[in-house]
Amino acid sequence: MNKRCALAFGIVLLFSGAHANAESTESDLPVWLQEKFEPVHYDLTRFVDNTARNLDQFFGTEDSLFVENQSFLRVALDQRLQPGESKLDPSVRFRVDLPTTKKRLRLIIESDIEEPLGRLTEQGVREVRGGERFDTNNSAVGLEQRSSKDPTQAWVQGLGLGVKFGSPLDPYVRYSAARQWNFSESKWQINSLSRVTQFNQRGLQVRTNFDVNKPLEQDLSLRFQTYVEYEEMRGSVVFSQTAEINRILDSRTALRYALIVVGEDRGENTIKDYVLQAYYRRDIHKNILFVDIIPEVHFPTEGGRDPYLALTLRLEAFFRGNFGRAL
Repeated sequence: MNKRCALAFGIVLLFSGAHANAESTESDLPVWLQEKFEPVHYDLTRFVDNTARNLDQFFGTEDSLFVENQSFLRVALDQRLQPGESKLDPSVRFRVDLPTTKKRLRLIIESDIEEPLGRLTEQGVREVRGGERFDTNNSAVGLEQRSSKDPTQAWVQGLGLGVKFGSPLDPYVRYSAARQWNFSESKWQINSLSRVTQFNQRGLQVRTNFDVNKPLEQDLSLRFQTYVEYEEMRGSVVFSQTAEINRILDSRTALRYALIVVGEDRGENTIKDYVLQAYYRRDIHKNILFVDIIPEVHFPTEGGRDPYLALTLRLEAFFRGNFGRAL
């Protein structure tokens, strides 16, 4: 296991240098595989887009054929390797967005009503919370109204209500707020995203995320992320603090080095884990198929656990509603 993770770190560092000056192409897949994959992807993408627009037209207006639609389907396959554990974890996420319903009142059907605010930076948080998998009991249907203000000038607020599927059904009310501050002289940017959800069964859930970043060079940036979550049912606050160096290697490849501190306000120690992470992400086919290589070193603080190495390999495919227009 240690050799595998050490090799993964080496691969990430090797790719860092290899791709820095690489000429960008559209795909890394061999031609025969592209010929098999693209028709399947196109048909499924058309299905996602047509289904969303037909539903939107039924509930809303004929403008549904032309407006931007944020519906998507994401299919991922994760291979997680760590001491004493090796698991293959498939996941499916979807969102059906109906933007013309009741003018600015959007009907939304989604597979993960409790999705983390920043999935890519929260490897450790998901470990504390118990993971992230598709579950029909976690799907929901609801209505959402969001202001159309410029987030750099005013708070963009949203109000929604809906029902989370399960037994019994769990109605909810949600408030969200987003804001962005830009400081042109120093080039710093601050983003804030918060949401408060009151479930009838699960109780109160509060999540907030602060993202502070600054470009250092054209292809290099410094970023700090703070994530805090409170769940009444769990009865605790989970948080993470991330310091990142993000580097764009070319138009299809990015690399992140991060230090992540994960905590929870219960148990033996408030700080649960320190994580050193390298995150390599490659667009291997036309902005729809991605490969991630994520080696990590964990320094847990409870249970007498020793530091350990972990490795996540991920293949991720996106089926977006705007795929045709993007091409």
